Amino acid sequence: MNTIALIRRIVRITNKLSYPNAILSKDELINYATQGLGDHDESITIRTLQRDFTAIQDIFGIRIGYNRARKGYCILERGETAHEYEKLLQNFELLSRIDDPSLVSCIDAEHRLPPIGDSFHEVLFAIRERRMIEIEYEHYRNCNELRKHTISPHLLKESQHRWYIVGYNEGGELRVYALERVQSVKYLEHRKFKSRPMEEIKQQFSESFGVWADGNQQVEDIVIKYDRLDGSFVKSLPLHHTQRIIEENEDSITIGLKLRITNDFVMALLSRSRSIEIIKPHSLRQRIYETLLGAIERNKI
Repeated sequence: MNTIALIRRIVRITNKLSYPNAILSKDELINYATQGLGDHDESITIRTLQRDFTAIQDIFGIRIGYNRARKGYCILERGETAHEYEKLLQNFELLSRIDDPSLVSCIDAEHRLPPIGDSFHEVLFAIRERRMIEIEYEHYRNCNELRKHTISPHLLKESQHRWYIVGYNEGGELRVYALERVQSVKYLEHRKFKSRPMEEIKQQFSESFGVWADGNQQVEDIVIKYDRLDGSFVKSLPLHHTQRIIEENEDSITIGLKLRITNDFVMALLSRSRSIEIIKPHSLRQRIYETLLGAIERNKI
């Protein structure tokens, strides 16, 4: 028996069926348990998985079985500690992916936050197989409108406690999609892509804050002044790897950075705006001023 394969099946089955109202047919269950990473094993049958169910119940207190009314397999009963085990299994699954040599370049994890939903595994499989996908994506800025996007996924990246798909659209432009907003993933069976150099992607992120990297936006020299209190926090936890101390005295700390000014970066600056003073560029100073002025107007007493 392949112990690693057994553990992975147990983890995947439990995670899949842990979602609210989750239910799978026999074929769906076999396919999900064995094909998620492209390692389909023809010897895996429902009898194999029934033995896995017994192991899951013995170890984690989670009873899985066939629900005749719903015509599929689901979690029938959870023990008192099952919820804690489910969180542990999500972490284990992510760690097993990160430590897989064939997948190490596909995942960029900051804190190894467990992924939410099936899309993580489906996209990971597409990256590994270099298969183009069509995603149905929820756009918050357009009244939660659902749109379809065809992309060549290259990377799953964690940033600011969220997971993102990083890939290229059909026009060859680098795009980023929040994983939590992906409603469905469809494999385009006969459309494969040639992987672009990972250095190309990492270079764009190295010049930006967080995950939003607009290659058309210029990298700018930024100088920011804080009072001693705020400056000490920013000094101990730098905003960006380019951050440097320009001047430090009893009253203030002035830092310099070199990056693209994205919405994520502006939001980070506003989170510690009590004493902030933008020395340059003027465009950033104007943006901070207008944002704070708008907040003042909305919160008049």
